[in-house]
Amino acid sequence: MTSSRSAERSPRSKAWLRPILIFCGLLIAYYAFPLKWATDSAVAVGASLLVTVGALSLVGTVMIKELGSVRRGGPGHSTRVLAMLLILLVMAASLTFFLLNQIRPDEIVGLETRTDALYFTLSTMTTVGYGDVHAEGQIARALVCVMIVFNIVVVASLVRAQTTSPNRPRAD
Repeated sequence: MTSSRSAERSPRSKAWLRPILIFCGLLIAYYAFPLKWATDSAVAVGASLLVTVGALSLVGTVMIKELGSVRRGGPGHSTRVLAMLLILLVMAASLTFFLLNQIRPDEIVGLETRTDALYFTLSTMTTVGYGDVHAEGQIARALVCVMIVFNIVVVASLVRAQTTSPNRPRAD
């Protein structure tokens, strides 16, 4: 009886093992990637910011296409894939805010470290917004506005579609 119970749990736990490992890898990469450009030119920092914003755009495009597919009644991606996209979105947004702070330190008050950037991103995405780290400059405020609208429109719609679609297969 014990072996059948562990066999029942095994496929489900194995299904989530890959996303968990990818999350850990992304988190390690987020903190390990060299981004201290105090001596580098603004062009190098700007190019990195552009690449990060490009990654955000790619994740956003995939999520918007997923939403369209689900709204049309298509199968869409699994919950695990969407969870990974959301994690990638958080990491890319955090890097964007961190890099913006490297270029223009007065844009986001209280943002000094990568952890501050991750904290700011998560508090913005969850609409908690404690106010200790906040957007002060116009560029930062514009990025925050984009993130908030993206959250409301895309992420909330995907969550709704995942939880309410009658012909949507259950998560593995």
